Parts: sequence; structure tokens; C-alpha cells
Amino acid sequence: MAATVARSPIIAVVRHADPAEAARQAEAFVRHGLEMIEVTFTVPDATALVRRLLAARPAGATWKVGMGTVTTRDRGEAAAAAGAEFLVTPNVSAAVAEVARERGLYLCMGALTATELVAAHELGADLLKVFPLPPVGGPAYLSVIRGPLGDIGPMLAGGGYGVDEIPAYRAAGAVAFGLGAQMLEATEAGSAAKIARALAHARGIS
Repeated sequence: MAATVARSPIIAVVRHADPAEAARQAEAFVRHGLEMIEVTFTVPDATALVRRLLAARPAGATWKVGMGTVTTRDRGEAAAAAGAEFLVTPNVSAAVAEVARERGLYLCMGALTATELVAAHELGADLLKVFPLPPVGGPAYLSVIRGPLGDIGPMLAGGGYGVDEIPAYRAAGAVAFGLGAQMLEATEAGSAAKIARALAHARGIS
């Protein structure tokens, strides 16, 4: 999973109250080349969407499907039962970390303060989701927090920001980026172009 994140450093977040729109977004993310699709538990019947996506995945495809807003052990177990290949939390949770260890799942754990980030690292998080960044200073906050904590693990910038803000977060030390519907446009061509730009920013090539 770490190789997938390195190759395609955007976790595409699917979060919508309409299951049909959530499915449309997830399918668009896959169609336009994103390789980490996170279906959050805020989507009605989220586990059914995970199963649907995995059932439709062609043999040899490299994209992965995981679940987000995994705040409890019960949700972690439900995600694993649905076939999720990674878990994303908005918070530090020893119970979710335990599920990830037991099931061999990649874990992206949400944390904000220095205490929380160290705790997430100690629980075995593979990727530290610094969340929510925009309200507390965005790239400036990430740069400051990474000063003393840059050696505890790779960090994902989370919390809702635009595609063209990715370079600033990358410069501040993020190696992965959580974005959702802001990568999509009204047309296929528009979505394809915007996602391509997001990936280029995330890879540091534009």
C-alpha cells in the first residue's frame, strides 16, 4: 500500500449524503486515474459501495478501496468485512489501530496536535493524517508541527482545500493529500484535467 501512496499520493475522499452521487464520484475518481479511493461511513450504506467498487475492479488493476470516518472498532470490523484495503480515521483510536493490525490493513490515522500525532505514530499508523489543517493555519501549521515531529512518519494533509493549494502543503512536508469532490468538474474533460493537475501537484512535477 505504501508503494501505491508513493506512486499516486492522493486519497480521493467520497463523502456525500446521496449514495448514487457518492458512487458517481468514486467511479469518476477511478476512471481518471486516482488509485486510493476512500469511501467514508457518512455515505449511506457505505459498505455496499465498497463491495460494489471491488466487485467491478478488473483483474490486474492497481487502485485500492478503503473506508474513512472509521471512528470505532465496530466500523473497523465492518470495513474489513466489506473488503476495505485501508482504513482512515479523523481521530486517534487505539481500537481502530487494533483492527488494522489484526486484519493487516494499511492505517491512515487522523491527528492534529503534537500529542495526538505522537500517539497515532505509537499506535502503528502507517500514515499520519494531519486534520483539519485549513482552520488552524494550513501549510504554515503543518510546517511548524513537522519541525519537531518530522521523523515520526509520513504525513497526509487533510481537512478540505483546493487542488492548487497542494504545492504549498507539499512544500510544508506532506507526502500525501486528502481531497474529494473539489477535484471534479461538470464535464468529463474538466474532471480529467483537474485530477491530472492535482496528481502533478502531488507528485511535485508542476
